[in-house]
Amino acid sequence: MNRILLAFVFLYLLLTINLYSQACCTAGTSISSGGERGVIFANFLSAAISFQNNNLNSTYQSTNKIEDPLKRSSTVNNFNLEIEYGLVDKISLLIILPYTNRTRETTVTNTETNTKEKISFSGKGIGDVIILGKFQIVTPNILSPLGLALGGGAKLPTGSFEKEKDGTRLSIDLQPGTGSSDLLFWSHLSYDFPSLALSFNASLLYKYSGSNLDGYRFGDEVLLTLNASYAIVEFWGINLQLKGRTADRDYWNSRFLPSTGGTYFDITPGLIYYEGDLSIRIFTQFPLYRNLQGIQLAISEMPGAEIRYNFNLE
Repeated sequence: MNRILLAFVFLYLLLTINLYSQACCTAGTSISSGGERGVIFANFLSAAISFQNNNLNSTYQSTNKIEDPLKRSSTVNNFNLEIEYGLVDKISLLIILPYTNRTRETTVTNTETNTKEKISFSGKGIGDVIILGKFQIVTPNILSPLGLALGGGAKLPTGSFEKEKDGTRLSIDLQPGTGSSDLLFWSHLSYDFPSLALSFNASLLYKYSGSNLDGYRFGDEVLLTLNASYAIVEFWGINLQLKGRTADRDYWNSRFLPSTGGTYFDITPGLIYYEGDLSIRIFTQFPLYRNLQGIQLAISEMPGAEIRYNFNLE
């Protein structure tokens, strides 16, 4: 139900906002991650390294922000290596290889000394690789700056989901990988105002999750991004994103798990420096809305940065 509602919100925003698109080396270009960008031209290669620091210091029960009963906090540092290549006209292939470092702290009471102490757990390593093929359905031009692309791919279980501490396996939320193969379905819409140096685009990604060898299945997800970029002066621009995510509950041992799944909306302002084929973007994500199943930790803020370079291999 949450996925259907989010999809309707996505379609409503697309149909009620006038969107126009800027000419560049890509169709529907935005200074954002590869999953939020359109198809790149044939024989072009886009390479990027990005970093995100996810701080989970807020706890929610449904839409209410509460004090965490277990006094938990968590940090997830993500490093992504991203390569996208234009195979032929209107078709490109995106590969994202993540490295993640996850930590969680919980405050417990020592029954012998009757004092509180913090216990820390962490897991790090290479995550699950993402492979996404993109196909340009409608190509923007001078007369019609609308662009539309569709695609699909998979998330493959390259990351470990069996890391241990002191002989005990870490919980699944601390593992760098999920152990499952997931199917991805993707769409991208762009429309720009070239004369105003203003561009808009939107992307929608649906993830159909598989089960790992333990029989654990993460909930299916819908990811939505609405993106606007504006060139302020030469070499500098600003970027604003509205991001939505909705996920079903996880499934394991013949039951849906409590305190999993929910709906999130975030806003992400960013500053862009671009010169030739080089672009650098710094940003911070802030929460707008949370509606979570059970009691869950949620991201309170997420600063990050990305550096990207486009190569013309013709």
